[in-house]
Amino acid sequence: MSTPLLEVESIRKTYPGVVALSDVTFDLKAGEVHALVGENGAGKSTLLSVMNGLVAPDSGEIRIDGRPVVLNDPTVALANRLALVHQELVLCPNLSVAENIFIGREPAGRLGKTRAMLNRMAKDLLDEIHVSLDPSRAVGELSLNEQQIVEICRALASRPRVLVFDEPTASLNEDQVAHLLAIIRKLKANGLGIVYVSHRLSEVMQISDRVTVLRDGHVVATRDIDGLSEGALVALMVGREHKPGQSAYKERRFGDVALEAKGIGKAGVFDDISMQVRAGEIVGIAGLLGCQREAVVRAIFGDQSIDRGEIRVQGRKVRLRSPRDAIAFGIGFMPADRKREGLVLPMSVGDNIGMTILRRLGRLGFVKRRQRNATANGLVRTLAIKTNGLSQLASQLSGGNQQKIVIGKWIARGGDIVIAEDPTRGVDVGAKFEIWRAIQGLAEEGKAILLLTTELQEMMDACDRILVMSRGRVTGHFHRKDFSAEAIAHCFVA
Repeated sequence: MSTPLLEVESIRKTYPGVVALSDVTFDLKAGEVHALVGENGAGKSTLLSVMNGLVAPDSGEIRIDGRPVVLNDPTVALANRLALVHQELVLCPNLSVAENIFIGREPAGRLGKTRAMLNRMAKDLLDEIHVSLDPSRAVGELSLNEQQIVEICRALASRPRVLVFDEPTASLNEDQVAHLLAIIRKLKANGLGIVYVSHRLSEVMQISDRVTVLRDGHVVATRDIDGLSEGALVALMVGREHKPGQSAYKERRFGDVALEAKGIGKAGVFDDISMQVRAGEIVGIAGLLGCQREAVVRAIFGDQSIDRGEIRVQGRKVRLRSPRDAIAFGIGFMPADRKREGLVLPMSVGDNIGMTILRRLGRLGFVKRRQRNATANGLVRTLAIKTNGLSQLASQLSGGNQQKIVIGKWIARGGDIVIAEDPTRGVDVGAKFEIWRAIQGLAEEGKAILLLTTELQEMMDACDRILVMSRGRVTGHFHRKDFSAEAIAHCFVA
């Protein structure tokens, strides 16, 4: 029997009051895709941090080719040809796509010649995953989806033997996911060992040879994918059987139009966008990468300008020159990038939830902490946020619980309109249902919800109506009774 390429044995890691990993063991063979799955808080992120040298374990051992290694720094992991594609982006916004991909590995030479070489090398990598992206463009100008692609290319550029994917497809559309999985199959055929972490269990079932399930920091099971159903896998993860198509949707009565866009446009970005969202209604905007739906919702939130058309809130024409203006008119925004835009990670759970109501809680420069704590504790209970208390730092929580804090901020604020941008990105199947239930709860309270998500099935499960965009224009409009994945997808390329 050949020696595994990677062995993780009896890894234990604790934090004050929390056992993050307890006796975690698994192995990876050359030419294999081994998936790691589990709910948020199961220990996946901590385990990947240990493997990447970001976190030192309390005990246990990691071996590569049977040789014990101490991965006490990400550079040591890379030196051992173990690379990680991060779930949360680790990019330099002021540098170009090519510079980010090859940062620290730039070829020597004159500046102009080096840039040209980097651009050619980056284009070759982008071509491998069938993505058209300008290598000279600054990463800070890219959408979140495009930035995720740059992160993937950066890991591939190191030509690793062990490649760890942490939610690599969270922001990719279906075509890009298919391309990425094809690349992974090629890497597997070339003898690489691949650790694959994803909450999209359909991908796990497609791409993996084996799967290890984590729950509460323990290994629950390691199984061959052959003969394992998706429902059985979810049952191992959460202790209950998965019901296909499970949705928190409830029929509601709608009120008056709360948000309206009439022919809004921005030169070279989007044009003639019109929509209405009524009180108690959830309206989705679907589309492929580059359709500019993100630009539209950010214009409605005052984060981008428009040069024609008008926006109305509660029937009143408004001028939204900044997010502050939008918030003042009762518009909340849950960004896809929760860590960079939705939270202040070094601050506590309580301070993050209370951030949107400081003026209400403040008096003479002081915050009414007892009132803030009562509000925050109520939301922690309502949203089932797993935390050691309001003083715990937001950075210490799992992705699903961080997303619940973002939702809690806008529940506390109490506005009438909420824009939710990919609210379940990188969130496990159990937390997804809780997040959708919370969003449905907002709609039941009469909030108008404008929704973006990369997963079309989730959008169809949650929404009352769906608009479809392609190349900056609306190409389709569907009511719930007419929802069809095929019909909606046809509008993606109209």
